[in-house]
Amino acid sequence: MFIKNIIISGFRSYREQSFPDGLSPKTNVIVGKNGSGKSNFFAAIQFVLNEKFVNLRAAERKELFHVGSGRPALSIFVEIVFDNADGRLVIPGRSEEPEVRIRRTVGLKQDEFRVNDRKFSATDVHQLLESAGFSSSNPYYVVEQGKIVSLVNMSEEERYQLIKDVAGTKVYEARRAESERILAETKGKQAQIIEAICGLEKRLKELEAETAELKRFHEMDREKKCIEYCIFNSELTMANEALLKLEEEWKKQAALFNESQDCDEASELKITQLSQKIADISTEIARLEVERAAVAKEMAALTSKQAVVELDATEAAGRFTRNNREREALLREDRELETTLLTVAADIEKKKALYRASEEAARKKAAEVDTQRKILERLQERRNRTKLFKSKAERDRWLSGEIKKNEDLIEKSQRELVSVAQEVKCVEEEASALSKQMSAPNLSTADVDQNLRDHELQIKAALGKRDQLNQQRRQLWQSVHEQESVVQRLAEASRGAKQQWERVVRQDVRQGLQSLSEVLDDLRNPALSAAVHGPLIDLIEVVEGYKTAVEITAGNTLFNVIVDSFDVSTTLLAEMNRRRKPGRVSFFPLDTCKGKAVDISTTPECSPLLSKVKYDKRFAAVVAEVFGRTAVVPSLEAATSMVSKLQCDVITVDGDQLGRRGGITGGFIDKRNMKLPLRECEKDLTANLLAARSKLDGLCQEVATVEQNITEVLNELEVLRNQNISTELEADVRLRESRLMEDRRSQLATLKSNLVATKKAVENSMAASVETVRELKRELSDEFRSAWTPEEERRLEHLTEEVAGARVASSELQADALQLATEVQLLEDTARHVERRKGVVADRIRELGWSKHAGSFADGEHSAVKAEVDLLSQRLQSIDRDLEQDSRERDRLQSQLHALASKRLSAARSLQERKDVADKTQMQRSLLMQRRDDALQKIRQLGVLPQGVTKCESASLGKLMYHLKAINDQLKGVSHVNRKALDQHAALQEAMKDLTLQQESLAKELDSIHELMEHLDAKKEEAIERTYKQVQYQFEEVFKQLVGIESCSAELQLVASAAPNKKEDPFTGARIRVSFGLGNPVSQLDQLSGGQKSLVALALIFAIQRCDPAPFYLFDEIDAALDAEYRTSVANMMARQSAECQFLVASFKTELLDVADKVLGIFFHNKMSRIQTISKEEGVRLLKQAALEDRKRTREGA
Repeated sequence: MFIKNIIISGFRSYREQSFPDGLSPKTNVIVGKNGSGKSNFFAAIQFVLNEKFVNLRAAERKELFHVGSGRPALSIFVEIVFDNADGRLVIPGRSEEPEVRIRRTVGLKQDEFRVNDRKFSATDVHQLLESAGFSSSNPYYVVEQGKIVSLVNMSEEERYQLIKDVAGTKVYEARRAESERILAETKGKQAQIIEAICGLEKRLKELEAETAELKRFHEMDREKKCIEYCIFNSELTMANEALLKLEEEWKKQAALFNESQDCDEASELKITQLSQKIADISTEIARLEVERAAVAKEMAALTSKQAVVELDATEAAGRFTRNNREREALLREDRELETTLLTVAADIEKKKALYRASEEAARKKAAEVDTQRKILERLQERRNRTKLFKSKAERDRWLSGEIKKNEDLIEKSQRELVSVAQEVKCVEEEASALSKQMSAPNLSTADVDQNLRDHELQIKAALGKRDQLNQQRRQLWQSVHEQESVVQRLAEASRGAKQQWERVVRQDVRQGLQSLSEVLDDLRNPALSAAVHGPLIDLIEVVEGYKTAVEITAGNTLFNVIVDSFDVSTTLLAEMNRRRKPGRVSFFPLDTCKGKAVDISTTPECSPLLSKVKYDKRFAAVVAEVFGRTAVVPSLEAATSMVSKLQCDVITVDGDQLGRRGGITGGFIDKRNMKLPLRECEKDLTANLLAARSKLDGLCQEVATVEQNITEVLNELEVLRNQNISTELEADVRLRESRLMEDRRSQLATLKSNLVATKKAVENSMAASVETVRELKRELSDEFRSAWTPEEERRLEHLTEEVAGARVASSELQADALQLATEVQLLEDTARHVERRKGVVADRIRELGWSKHAGSFADGEHSAVKAEVDLLSQRLQSIDRDLEQDSRERDRLQSQLHALASKRLSAARSLQERKDVADKTQMQRSLLMQRRDDALQKIRQLGVLPQGVTKCESASLGKLMYHLKAINDQLKGVSHVNRKALDQHAALQEAMKDLTLQQESLAKELDSIHELMEHLDAKKEEAIERTYKQVQYQFEEVFKQLVGIESCSAELQLVASAAPNKKEDPFTGARIRVSFGLGNPVSQLDQLSGGQKSLVALALIFAIQRCDPAPFYLFDEIDAALDAEYRTSVANMMARQSAECQFLVASFKTELLDVADKVLGIFFHNKMSRIQTISKEEGVRLLKQAALEDRKRTREGA
């Protein structure tokens, strides 16, 4: 146990103070300047814990108030928060509190203590602290400034008294004083008892004469009672006989009345049922009319849509017919074009074969001619050069130049060949890529048709799904309309039930329950709402047939609200009053309601009413409180016999009550205004209404889901149609691209053939140049001749003639090849034209094939709209049939209702007459029952009857009255008799006996008191001796620990009395002998220095604390006069002891800061003290600053 926090408000120099991070459970050192508020802090703690501030006068209270800037406070308080994890502080009623808060609040006219927000007296707080270890006999858990000095300056007698206080001798002395007081009182009581016994003996003699006169009076009184009993019994007999006759008459009237009432209730029930049926049928007719209007509107819209769709379908059919005719013509043309294309292709192959043969012959002939021509040209050039050049050197120069030109031409031809080869390679690559692209899987016409067919199937499926969803939506809307009608009918019935409930239940009760519900909604406290279970009427179920008995028994307690505890009810009432809510509400707190049921056995004629009520076991006590003391019987006769037998309240199933004290209530009960059936009806209607609304919400949700699905299907249809269009467009684009690629491939083939021809021409030219170079080089090596030989001339002429003839033959062959090439070209142009026309025809056929899908869409749409129109037409006819049938049924029910209303009106008059007779009979019955009860009451007042009562039973009423008058006259003569003489005589004898016993008991008490006083004296001496030994031992140990020298010693000696006796103490004082290790022991403390005196006093204080330990200690500047080495010893001792207790120490020295677990600095500013946690370094600086200021003030004062 330790102090966790201290909260100060308005106490002396502290305006507001607390410790957010708490105090340490070990050593807390408080530092601050002089006048900063350290002593006020310790005073605040003592303000709560000590008796220092007990019985404060108004002026003393005023001095405790904080005086500073701002508005003065009307009250101040100090609160100490204890950590009570060890359970040392035990609060009555709350044994396990982990935290205990003790607050003392003082105002100008107020001084109160609170422990954990419960009000305690100062004595209770003192006892609570004493039980936790704060002993009033050991005030040294708080050591204030100057207390050490006073301890040093104590005399030996005061020091001995201190040891006695620590030993608890005050308790023994207080008990001894109390024993002496009791001894004196006992002796006084003994004398009074002796005197009382003498007086009683005298009074007993006087009462013996009065007793004889009283016996005579009793004899006359017994005779009077006999006469009165006979008179009252006669009246009782006549009243019972009249009641029996009236009871039979009342039963007959009640049976007739009940029969009429049952008939009336049956008629009313039939009228209500008929009215409800008529209302239901009217609602159904209204719903059907609304639905018919909606269906007719939808029918008109669909009819318009059907006309549009039919036009679209007719147009699509005509377009389909035209497209079929055109497609058939195109198919015929396509077949013709295919035949033409095959014929042309065969001709092309034949012509190409002839062309290739002719071209080969022409090429060979041309090559032969070219060879001969080149030989001829070279020969002619050699001949011409023989004539052109005059010398070999001139010829060689010209030949070298020609060779150089031809070699340049060869290089150029080689470059041209490389370029042409590259172009051929590029053309081949492009052709290869184009072939790959054309050979890749492509969208064929069959694929397009398949995709379109797939889309058509998907569209048909989507259209079917759309039609199905439309039909489902239409059915759901019909269900929604029907459910709306049900909800409307239930809502009207619920409103009627609530209105009937409001008429039956008192307004203040209804307002109270409503206000309670509003308060719970406003508070929004789940725990508080869970603690409120609702009114009793909502928490019970009653067996059918017993609702009248249960309601009559419970009365207005049916509306009492069951809550968990009394605190919950007070909280709710306070909130209702604070909000000024109207109404009245009562509660059944479960923690205070301890009702128990009377033991009533169940028989065929009787059973406990509690057994007819079903309830939760949590509310058993409340239900037993209301119904547990009542039995239920079938009839009033059974109730009369059961009341006296069971000694409890009895009620019939019809609601007639018989109290166990004789009271009878009952009569006509209007069952239409019974609260339990009305409440059950309202709850059922509310539950049905909620279920119907929930079903309506579900249907609306289904409608929304179906409409969303319809939207999704329509979107899907739009997507499919768009996919059809995109498929057609994509097919057109790809087929167009395929044709373009075919054309490009043809172009590339032509380009390649041209490039190959160019390459051959360049190769031939280069070969010619090579041959020329070779001939020129050979000529260059030949000898120069100025003229040719005749033989060479002849050869040249012969070669000229051959070349001419070969040229003619070659020209003829080339003309034939050209003719064949022209024919092949014409045939290829014809084939290309036929292929292009065939492609156009195929595209048109494909377009016409795709267009038939659009026609199928229109047909499907037309079929769907027609089907919907047929369904709506059928629904419209069904609604018309239902309307006609419901109208006929409503007319028939209205006729029955009028007949029942007329019949019930006449029955109501008869019922009122019988009710008047029954009420009159009931009034007479009540008067007779009052007479019977009066007679019974008078008989009961007579008490126990005397034995001679049977002698007067045969006398007439007049004779009995005469005898009664005579007895009364005789009793007047003895009216002065002491009627209590016998009782007084017996009482005095009993008192004499009691006084004798008391006298003997007092004698024994005197002996016991003497023994107790002797025992207390012995215990006191034992306590002093035991405490002295403990203090002596601890004083020696503590002194050695503080001084720290092995040879030091300390002794506490008791000074014996000079002439002791049993009634006085054997000792008169306590002497201290100490040695600091040097010199002889010192018994006169004045011979020690100031620091040594303080050390001795501290050693004694620590010794006393060890003998009587407290949970924590408050030390205010205990180290002020100590030397530095002793301050360190004291600090170390406190550090060791802080493991078991808490220290709050104020100091101006730094040694205690070294062992502190928390350092608190006190600052004073604007007349206000403030404590906050600081570091040890800040504490040292604060102490140094305070020392400097003290020295400065000292110098200024000097």
